[in-house]
Amino acid sequence: MQTMFFRLTVSSLFFCLAATVNIAAHAQAPRPNPFAAPAAKKQLAPERDYDLQNVRVLSRVDAANKLIYGRTQNTLAPLRAGLTELRFHKGESIAVSAVTVNKKTATFSIDGEFVKVATAPLPANVPVVVEIEHVAGKKQGGGFGDGGGIHWLTPTPGSPNRTGFWTQGESDYNREWAITWDYPNDFATTETVTTVPTAWNVVGNGLLVSDTPDAGGETHTVTWRIKNPHATYLMSLVAAPMDTQTGVWEGVPLLYTVPRGKKALITDSFSDTPDMLAFFSKITGVKYPWQKYAQNAVYEFGGGMENISSTTLGEGSLTDARSGYRDMASLNSHELAHQWFGDYVTCETWGDAWLNESFATFFQVLYFEHSRGKNAYDNETSRNIASYLRESRRYKRPVSTDFYSDPDDLFDSHAYPKGGVILHTLRRELGDEAFFKGIKQYLTANANQPVTSQDLAKAMSEGSGTNVQPFFDQWVYKPGHPVIEWSQVYDEVAKETVVTVKQTQDTKDGTPVYTVKTKIGVVVDGKLTKVPVTLNAVENTFRVSASAKPEAVIFDADRDFLREIGKEPERTASENLVLVRLAPCAPDRENALARLLKETPDDNAISTVVGVLRGDTERFPAFNNLRGLRDLKREPLRAFWREELKHQSFDRRAGAIDALGKLSATPEDTATLRAMVTDTAPYAVVASSLRALSIWDAKGNADVLARAAQMPSLDETVRSVAMPLLASADPEAARKLAYGFIKPENPVELRAIGIGTVGRVAKKGDPDARAILLSALLNEDVMLAAAGAQSIAATGDKSLLPDLRDAQTKAPATKYGFFITLIKGCIAQLEKAK
Repeated sequence: MQTMFFRLTVSSLFFCLAATVNIAAHAQAPRPNPFAAPAAKKQLAPERDYDLQNVRVLSRVDAANKLIYGRTQNTLAPLRAGLTELRFHKGESIAVSAVTVNKKTATFSIDGEFVKVATAPLPANVPVVVEIEHVAGKKQGGGFGDGGGIHWLTPTPGSPNRTGFWTQGESDYNREWAITWDYPNDFATTETVTTVPTAWNVVGNGLLVSDTPDAGGETHTVTWRIKNPHATYLMSLVAAPMDTQTGVWEGVPLLYTVPRGKKALITDSFSDTPDMLAFFSKITGVKYPWQKYAQNAVYEFGGGMENISSTTLGEGSLTDARSGYRDMASLNSHELAHQWFGDYVTCETWGDAWLNESFATFFQVLYFEHSRGKNAYDNETSRNIASYLRESRRYKRPVSTDFYSDPDDLFDSHAYPKGGVILHTLRRELGDEAFFKGIKQYLTANANQPVTSQDLAKAMSEGSGTNVQPFFDQWVYKPGHPVIEWSQVYDEVAKETVVTVKQTQDTKDGTPVYTVKTKIGVVVDGKLTKVPVTLNAVENTFRVSASAKPEAVIFDADRDFLREIGKEPERTASENLVLVRLAPCAPDRENALARLLKETPDDNAISTVVGVLRGDTERFPAFNNLRGLRDLKREPLRAFWREELKHQSFDRRAGAIDALGKLSATPEDTATLRAMVTDTAPYAVVASSLRALSIWDAKGNADVLARAAQMPSLDETVRSVAMPLLASADPEAARKLAYGFIKPENPVELRAIGIGTVGRVAKKGDPDARAILLSALLNEDVMLAAAGAQSIAATGDKSLLPDLRDAQTKAPATKYGFFITLIKGCIAQLEKAK
């Protein structure tokens, strides 16, 4: 599972920035630690009375009333003789009407989260079929952490195909539409038989068994069946008007579905799926284990969910070639990795959710190493460390824990990035051959079964030949991470560099003093040598042979383990220059460059840097952020920036344009940037070109801004940049376009841009503008509401303050926490207006 707010597109992000609302200053108070008593408590897997063997869900969809009339048929075998009561998980909004046991009417009762079915004493291990009739859909479900269950889609004038529904099961939400055992400590095969309007497609789990038109021609019934047992939270349905495309990988059918009208995005969004399947199958030693793989992009879904053989994805993640190179690869590879880690083997209890999420996070990074190179691997790992460290400021917990409040709380930065980097650390500890042997052993020994952290430790030990229990004891079962302080001096007599490393982490909360392997890098005479060392105490001292005083020393030269650097030696300009050239990992090279440029380097240093950058030509380069070089605003660098306009990396191209924008305009550069504003150029390049042209001469380039403001693009990325710039350069032209954009029949992204522009070009007190903005503020669509709030703040009209304040409680969009924070920022901005 990867979570993100649905439809948080470029345009909506733009308005968050363009309105100059200081959201951070009005952020909500830090949330309490969900893993601290009294909210948290010890939670174990619920006891089972039976072995669930098969679940068959028959659903008849009443689209007009948004209800699903269903029957769940549970085939099960009692685990002990004499059982007289069977329990099934029931959602809070699903209504039960009747129950049969082996086709005979049975009595039932509702007890909290369970439907309890009375039976005559049952023999052990003899299959029983319990059928439960129910009505579902009365409660609007959301994505992960937002209620789950059934989410209904409602069409709008701008999105007439926004109809249908999807389901979300993780962590315990499938009970809202299917009454069964809804906990991952039991596996079963499943089947869905779903009747929907003829215009809707239906995608479920496993193979398509049949798709049959019903009498009358208004509906059809679609059956999907999966023969492999799996956790029931991984069942899913997606039903809506869709555009589809099919493929095959090594005999496995592939299915790509998107909302109707978005078929053009399928290739750029999913063309690397076969390569991912081949890579994961090869590196794990286990071929993709299911009968098909479907990737289903749907409206109003955030991120992705690894339903068995049928991943659900947010349509806002769909991409095109102008967005970047295979821009959806991170999300897609994460979700596909789950088909092995989370589906083929699944955490037995939610306290071990890291067995699902850490593996998907790490294998996404592995895929980037395969498809994008070492720089990408190192950068992804660095970002994962940073993400975890931010959360560690609020709380630390063991990645495997049975002490928590709500299962959804476990899907945090400990389960995702921290656990992912722990696996990276284990990879470096064992070496690739032993590590991947252990991974194969883990998958094959536990196939189609729930697993625990101890199952992983056992398999890794057996497969690698190394006892990994000590590793698990410090990294998995205890909280925290190493905090490193290090220093170095050169011993001229002994010809050794003496490196002292201290672990300064607070151990009072159970954080250990770590034993971990790493390397010290020493550069002498322009050559880097890496020496293996092992940390195993609060303070370690290592002596590294060096024939002369090193030009640079690097602790943890290959970034082998999860750590936080608390204090390290100050770097001289010459040391930073050496690291820019020779540090083994891209983050260390980029950090060295940032330090070097911060100290106003001389011309020789700049020349060396430019030489290094000219050699950094890969699509995924070592250096992505050249802001420090841009900020120098040096005219002699103009030729270099012009060269960068042809770099393979869209970000490097865009950065070069930003750098030229900081220099004075020339006819040549103006013509070049004007020519880059096309309907085929990368979005980042177009956006940077528009900003640079506006800096140089907004009015003189207003024609280009107006042309860009009328260019359609994915998620209205181009218009979201062009319109505010046009509003400054030619307010009347922007006003005319904006009033056309806000029409209800337009897509919501375009309407949001129009609303956002109205507040920038309207005259104070304009009744038409006021009506438009207040209507947007109270719109149920959060994107329109956010645009309305920010546009109101941009008017500077304090008479609208009462409306903004009322919106804190009255606006429908307040169900989204970020919108409340946004409103507070808008109020603060308007209060300060003159």
